Amino acid sequence: MTATTIDDETLARAVLTFCLDSADAMMYALIKGTGSAASALQLIADSGPGNHEGVVAAACSALDAAFINGITRWGRTINARGMASFHGSLVSWQQRLTLLPCKDPDELRDWFTVGGSQWIIAPHHPCWPDQLADLSLHTDWAAPLCLWGKGDPQALVSCSAPVGIVGSRGVGDYGRQCAHELALHAARAGHLVVSGGALGADAAAHWGAIQAMDEMGAPLAGRTVAVFAGGLNHIGPKSNQRLFEQIENHSGALISELCPGTVPEARRFLLRNRLIAALSSTLIVAQARARSGALNTAGWANELNRNLFAVPGDVTMPHNTGCNRLIQEGKASIVCSLTEIDELCHGAHRPESVDGADGGEDERRETPYAGSGTTVLNAIGMCGTSGNVTADDVLAKLDETHPGEYSVARVMRDLGSLELEGLIDVRSGRISIIGR
Repeated sequence: MTATTIDDETLARAVLTFCLDSADAMMYALIKGTGSAASALQLIADSGPGNHEGVVAAACSALDAAFINGITRWGRTINARGMASFHGSLVSWQQRLTLLPCKDPDELRDWFTVGGSQWIIAPHHPCWPDQLADLSLHTDWAAPLCLWGKGDPQALVSCSAPVGIVGSRGVGDYGRQCAHELALHAARAGHLVVSGGALGADAAAHWGAIQAMDEMGAPLAGRTVAVFAGGLNHIGPKSNQRLFEQIENHSGALISELCPGTVPEARRFLLRNRLIAALSSTLIVAQARARSGALNTAGWANELNRNLFAVPGDVTMPHNTGCNRLIQEGKASIVCSLTEIDELCHGAHRPESVDGADGGEDERRETPYAGSGTTVLNAIGMCGTSGNVTADDVLAKLDETHPGEYSVARVMRDLGSLELEGLIDVRSGRISIIGR
């Protein structure tokens, strides 16, 4: 796990999340109005019972002013009913603060990370996915205050336009194959694959990305991130435990916007779906019934102006009703191929890396490469041990993945271009990927 520093602002956001039942627009507005979570937390604490009357009065006045300021800056309006709701929430937040196990910052850091087994990042961290801000720009729902995670936090920013792949838990073999193949090809092209860690389509998508990582290795294959509806000590289903371990072991991440210990109640899955949609630049519904959580995620994707695709299916099978209806109503574009991933999202790339992931300078780096050389480079990675691959091996692999598209001359031309770009090394007919 990449170490992440939990500074005072991040800790304050974790504490404020503990005060909430779920995503809360009023807390978002308050932080916007005060300028920091640490300031908001101090005012909430000062306004609670047990403080001097003058301190409470001053804090309550400052809270009202900050909340109104935050609402206004957010582009919303406030009325007497809204202020009454804010005051009611404030009482709840004050009560929740009393349930913290301690007040010592270092002990709280240990408690919120379950003894260091989880990391926490906030919007000022270099691994924070900036696209989550769209939740506050395009909807009335707030973005998360912070994210808890296990695995590698750099996975979250390893791709500038991640691909979300979702579907019903009870998918058939067709839906499972579609989710797996789409994720496999997306990850082969370097894209981050986002899903929900559930049975069915979610699990198939995660496994597809993991297969790409096994074939090509971390320098080339895209990662996968699973988003959960409760605390990360409540991740499930248990039958997917091996999957979750493999996601972590393959440079991916398990994340949640909720504190450790939070139970994944049914209503929280619908809010979780907004995070999958927000993280994704392209969202693909692999297979969905007429009533499915995947359709809820698709709704979020449309509201957030994401590229939405759906895989069509046999009209006699209820498993396909949701996807077919999305296409029929013009809410989603049709997926015509499971392998031509470039038709669904941005061009192939190497996964980005982050300098400063431990709290230093924020600099995201990507080594781009375009054209058919991308596919040839991916084929090299799929051939096996780097340094023991020949041009014939590459051609054979391309015949499997892109039958009839690559001649010997085209492969040799692309190998030459890749060598000139410094992406591969060719010695005595043996090909190595540089940096692997």
